[in-house]
Amino acid sequence: MATEIIMPVLGMTMESGIIVEWMKKEGDSVTEGEVLFNVETDKSVMEVEAKASGTLLKIVHGPGDDVPIQQVIGYIGEAGEAIADPGDGDGSAATDSTANGTTGGEDALAAAGTADGTAGGQDVPAAAGAGTPGPPGRVKISPKARRHARDLGIAVEHIAGTGPGGRIVFSDVEAFAARTAAAAPVPAPAVAPAPAAAPAAAGPGTKRVQRRAPLSGLRKIAATRLAESASTVPHFYLTMDVDMTRLTGLREQLIAYGEKRGLARVSVNDLIIKAAGIALRSFPAVNASLEGGEIVEYADVNVGFAVALDDGLVVPVVASADQKSVFDIAAATRYLGEKARAKGLGPEDYGYGTFTISNLGMFGVDQFTAIINPPEAAILAVGRVKDTPVAVDGKVEIKDMMSITLSSDHRLIDGAVAGQFLAHLREILEQPLELLIGQDGA
Repeated sequence: MATEIIMPVLGMTMESGIIVEWMKKEGDSVTEGEVLFNVETDKSVMEVEAKASGTLLKIVHGPGDDVPIQQVIGYIGEAGEAIADPGDGDGSAATDSTANGTTGGEDALAAAGTADGTAGGQDVPAAAGAGTPGPPGRVKISPKARRHARDLGIAVEHIAGTGPGGRIVFSDVEAFAARTAAAAPVPAPAVAPAPAAAPAAAGPGTKRVQRRAPLSGLRKIAATRLAESASTVPHFYLTMDVDMTRLTGLREQLIAYGEKRGLARVSVNDLIIKAAGIALRSFPAVNASLEGGEIVEYADVNVGFAVALDDGLVVPVVASADQKSVFDIAAATRYLGEKARAKGLGPEDYGYGTFTISNLGMFGVDQFTAIINPPEAAILAVGRVKDTPVAVDGKVEIKDMMSITLSSDHRLIDGAVAGQFLAHLREILEQPLELLIGQDGA
C-alpha cells in the first residue's frame, strides 16, 4: 500500500506550509531519510526528508501551493502501484471542497494565508464548457484558484476545471472572469460620451501602479497574526526615557574585553535582552500568556527579538535570557540573526518566547509602539540612543538617552504592574552592573 507524504508540523504556530521545490519528480526512486522537498513556513524555508523508501508515485501539490498541516501532498510506493484519486476523500482537503465551496481546510488557509492568493471551484471535466455547472459533491481546486475566485466574488460551482482530473487552477478562474465580463450586457448611456482623449502624462488625480505583488509567505502570515492581535488584544502603552550613559560606557568595556578573548561583540540590544530577562524574573505577570480562560505564568524567561527580513518579520528566541551571560546572549543573537536571514530557522529557534523586544533604534527611530506577539502578555519597543540635553541638579548636561515603550495586554497586566516593570527595567539599564552578576549573585 502506498505511503502518504503529508505536510509536516514544523513549528508550534504553523498552520500551513508553502511547497517551494520538490527534489524528486514522479517516477523517481526515493530513499528514506533523503531530502524530498522544501517547504516555506511562517518563519523559514526547511528541508523535509522522506519517511519511506520506494518510488515517488504521485505529487498532489506542486511548488507554490499552500497546504494545511497534516495534508496529503504525495505518495511513495512500489513502481506501478495504483493509488486512490487524491480527490476521492483520502484527506486532501486543501484541494477538495463541498458544493458550496467551504471546508475546514479552507478555514485553515484563511487563517494562515496562502502563498498565491487563491479561491474555490468545482470538480468538472476538463472538456466541459466554461461556466457549465459540474456535478454536486467534492470540488478539486488549487489554493491559488480558491482565493482568487473568492476575491472576484465568483461562485465556484460554475467554473470548469482544466487541471489534472478536472482540478480548477488559477487560469480557469481568470478565464471564467474574463468571459463573464465580456458577456455582461452594457447599458446604453443616457448621453453619448465625448470622444476619449489620448492618455495624458501623470498629473493631479492620477495614481499610477508601478508593481503589484501578492501578500504571501512570511509577510502574509505575519499580517494575519498581527491583525488578529491588534483587533482582539486590548493594548495599552507606557513610555519611559532611559539614561543609557553608563550602559554605553559598560558596553565599550565589554567589547574591549571580549575582543581580547574571542568573545561575541555585545550590542545594545543584547544588553537590553539581558536586562529584560532580569526584570521579568521579578514580574511573573509580565512573563505570562492567556490560554483559553487561564493565565499561565512561566518559570522560564525566553526573550524573543524581532528580525526584519525582506519578505517579513521573524522572532527567534533567546532561551533562559535571565540566566545567560551577556556574551552568551550576544553569541545567540548573532547566530539566530544569521540563521533567520538565511531562512534557516527551525522549530527549536522560535515559537516558545515569553516576551518580545522590537528594536528599531538602528534605523534612527526615536520612539514607536509595537503590536503584541500573541499569546505573550507584552512587547517592548526600543528606540535609538541619542545625545540629549538633560537637566541635572539645575544644570544642562548631554546624556545618552533612549525611549522604551511597553505594549501590554490589559487582560493580563494592570497599569500599575506594567509601570513597575518598566521602572525596574529602566533602573537595571541605568545601573547596569547587575547585568554582569549571575542569577545567584555570583
